Amino acid sequence: MLTAVIVDDEARNIALFSYYLEKYCPNIKLEASFSKKKNATKYLISNKPDILFLDIVLDEGSGFDILDEVSCNEMQVVMCTAHDEFALRAIRYQVVDYLLKPLEIQDLIATVNKIEKKLQSINGKQVFDPDLLTQLNAVKGGPSRRFTFSDRFSIDFISVDDIICVEIHKGKDKAEMILKSHEKNDFMLVNMSIQEIEKKLQPTKSFFRVSRTSLVCVSAIKSILRNAQYTIVLSNGKKIFISRKGYRALVDFIEKTYETKV
Repeated sequence: MLTAVIVDDEARNIALFSYYLEKYCPNIKLEASFSKKKNATKYLISNKPDILFLDIVLDEGSGFDILDEVSCNEMQVVMCTAHDEFALRAIRYQVVDYLLKPLEIQDLIATVNKIEKKLQSINGKQVFDPDLLTQLNAVKGGPSRRFTFSDRFSIDFISVDDIICVEIHKGKDKAEMILKSHEKNDFMLVNMSIQEIEKKLQPTKSFFRVSRTSLVCVSAIKSILRNAQYTIVLSNGKKIFISRKGYRALVDFIEKTYETKV
């Protein structure tokens, strides 16, 4: 059983949230709920639930004020709000998820499941939660960009959102493009150098050259393993080995681009 606390300035929201947790998340025990920021802060200073469901706009100030006053290192903080403009700031506080109101049951269940897996799998190997980057990309939004490449026989169009990795092929003038639909050993051969592709993808600010031979979509990184050798594991299971220097550069890129600490 995981313990939880709800902080929301509307009693009806607390009642609905409590009902959802009881009915759909039986592995969560609700320890307390607060509609007043002052009372919530006082409680959280001396009590650390496993999960804190925190509204942003409160009766006085905001949920961020609570996070500034209370040590939240031991809690999994989930922001719950009707205002999506706070997403970037929430990620800076390293929250585990960002749920928009009106609350969807499936979103809540998915969040709880993610937290359970995260708490069960903490082993010092995973550097950051890539889901937060995916959420930030969704909030920043905008129309999907298309990547175009051609040869003498055809012109192909690929959504940039589908590209998870690009690697140098045997020769410098060709590259292997890996898409979300590919298995870990599959790829699409492109008659362009990795430098040309990198230049085309750079405006998205989602791709980073982790080594001389590999260009990776950061939001497609599932984990970064820090064993004898640094290893990136992508969403399709593909592994890419990088140097210590490459690892440090990647972390620095993530922190600067997404304005969050990993």
